[in-house]
Amino acid sequence: MQNHSFKTLSLALLASTVMIPAVVAQDSEEVMSVYDKYRPDFSAKGFRTGGFLFYPAVRVDGEFDSNIFSTDDANVADVDDFIAVIKPSFGLVSDWNNNYFALNASADIGRYTDNDTENFEDFNFGASGRIDISRGSNIFADLTYADRHEPRGAADAVGNQAEQTQYSTLKAVGGFMRDEGVMSFAVEGSYEKSDYDNTPLNGGGTQINDDRDREVVNGSVRLGYDLNEDYEAFAKFTVTKVTYDDSRQDGGPLRDSDGWDVIGGAAIDVGGKSKGEFYVGYVKRDFDSATLAAAGNISDFKFGASLLWSATNLTSVRFAIDRDVTETTLGSVNGKPASGVLSTLYSFRMEHELRRNLLLNASGSYNNQDYQNIGREDHVTKFGAGMRYLFNDNLSLNADYGYDKRATGVDNLDYKRHSFIVSLAAQW
Repeated sequence: MQNHSFKTLSLALLASTVMIPAVVAQDSEEVMSVYDKYRPDFSAKGFRTGGFLFYPAVRVDGEFDSNIFSTDDANVADVDDFIAVIKPSFGLVSDWNNNYFALNASADIGRYTDNDTENFEDFNFGASGRIDISRGSNIFADLTYADRHEPRGAADAVGNQAEQTQYSTLKAVGGFMRDEGVMSFAVEGSYEKSDYDNTPLNGGGTQINDDRDREVVNGSVRLGYDLNEDYEAFAKFTVTKVTYDDSRQDGGPLRDSDGWDVIGGAAIDVGGKSKGEFYVGYVKRDFDSATLAAAGNISDFKFGASLLWSATNLTSVRFAIDRDVTETTLGSVNGKPASGVLSTLYSFRMEHELRRNLLLNASGSYNNQDYQNIGREDHVTKFGAGMRYLFNDNLSLNADYGYDKRATGVDNLDYKRHSFIVSLAAQW
């Protein structure tokens, strides 16, 4: 089975910031979601400059949010507001027979009508590349930098912040892949650094967030064996090291940790019908702190699955399950600090082409977040539905509704929120 993981990663990175059509010839048997399909009459043509294609785009959103502070309405009245967001972006993509290179950049600039302390400016820059060594073998690399704001509903956010917390993330990924014949081999390494800004508090004072700054290093090896042209068995081993700049700044524990996980599973690619993978395995995370090294250490089963299914030529369905360990700096509950989060996420998205230029979607997810060492368990549920109307190859109109809810055993941290977004997007 031919491995498309790097190509998929690169295109997904670009598509997340720019509406870039598939400018290369598509395999008629390739499985694609309805929204991602190339539509010659409604896809941006781009501007050619040498061996590259340049895709500028801009989107303007008008949003109503029923609970901008993610408060528990049983104790504090919800505050709603209208938000205007402008989202300029561009992508520069190589159009070469061999090798690959792309640049992308985007911004989200939001302004609230009545609560200007919530205004934000987010930026994202990225580059990705691939060097083809021989048939089926390549070296790949990705570099991204993002400056974002943390949502009010984030579990690690302090409830009495006067503003949303800004943070930056720098991530580099590189590796080697060989997929020729019945055997495939890939080795990959990544480095991610997160830096959180300090945040002013209501009533005065400042929340110092230096204890959240951290570096995460991962290394993995993946081996695959083609059972036939549609199915591949694989095994993957990953090591992880997390280093905090100063997690003990406010009296918290040393959160540095080392871990590993191993999984085995199968990948499928039934041309024109479905593609995805499923796996099971084991994850272990050990903490350097004596405070966390006992009950805080994490050892548990890990599992996941993803499937993109072309139910018909006009309808696609995507299912996903992912269970993994995520970082947290949540403070003490009952005298104990949280060590990490064992997160299990279930999600689906359905897309349908009602007409050639009218696309519909519906989605939902449920995330069980089990905070280790403190007995806290959050249940986050989300639903959404929307439509996209394509006027021509330059303009489209989008309308979306979203609902999310958090239920937890901690007082005053439950919330419910509705959002309605209408947007006009232009691409060239």
